[in-house]
Amino acid sequence: MAANYWESSQFQRFLLTRFELAEIEKMHMTQLTSNELAYLKIYFTNLIALVGKRLHVRQEIIATATVYFKRFYINNTFYDIDPYLMTTTCMYLACKVEECPHNIKQVWNESKIIRFPYDVPDVAECESYLLEEMKFYLVVYHPYQVLIDIHEQANMPKASLQAAWSIINDSFKTDMVFVYPPHVIAIAALFLSRVVDQGNQSDVEAQQWYADLNVDVTDVLQVVNELLAVYEVWTGYVDEKMPDMVSRYIADIAASC
Repeated sequence: MAANYWESSQFQRFLLTRFELAEIEKMHMTQLTSNELAYLKIYFTNLIALVGKRLHVRQEIIATATVYFKRFYINNTFYDIDPYLMTTTCMYLACKVEECPHNIKQVWNESKIIRFPYDVPDVAECESYLLEEMKFYLVVYHPYQVLIDIHEQANMPKASLQAAWSIINDSFKTDMVFVYPPHVIAIAALFLSRVVDQGNQSDVEAQQWYADLNVDVTDVLQVVNELLAVYEVWTGYVDEKMPDMVSRYIADIAASC
């Protein structure tokens, strides 16, 4: 197991440039608009979180399952493996990797809430495809621990910690985990939470805050902008429409094959 993020497979194998990520998204946007693609990310992130909450697992486990889901669909489509099946499989594997194992039947049973017409052997088989796709590189570093460390060192208000934690949760509705290191996402979430708590900061205050943290300002502001963009898109999201959108998307992929 890698001792830190910079030695991990997450950095060495799964970190992408913005251009590489844009090329991957372009593959999906032959059947979808940019907003529809964003809606799908929100939808399946929410489903993974729903299953995780029914299993009463930690937020970090939900985040790991979400990253696994995203990693699989970098090189695959929803037509290759049903995303509802992959949702359950990612949660099952994440629980094992994060040392909070749940019986496969329990995970399967809690997944019935998400339009799940599969059985236990289907989850077990899907797990092998998921492991193969990720080349068995399973360790995931998240922004949460960085957030806690900064919060303790800076003695920040609990309200700021809670707000930043929620913003990090929202970050998984995007693909920024493929582009930015965890500490950059954590700092962007903290900055955004301070803006929410205190109103608009002056440029001098913001610059001083970044200087104290010794981080690349450009990357942090880019993450902030991407988070604000997903919040704007989120206003048009309608959960009830998503199952039909998923079915249509899979049908369109099948028709184009």
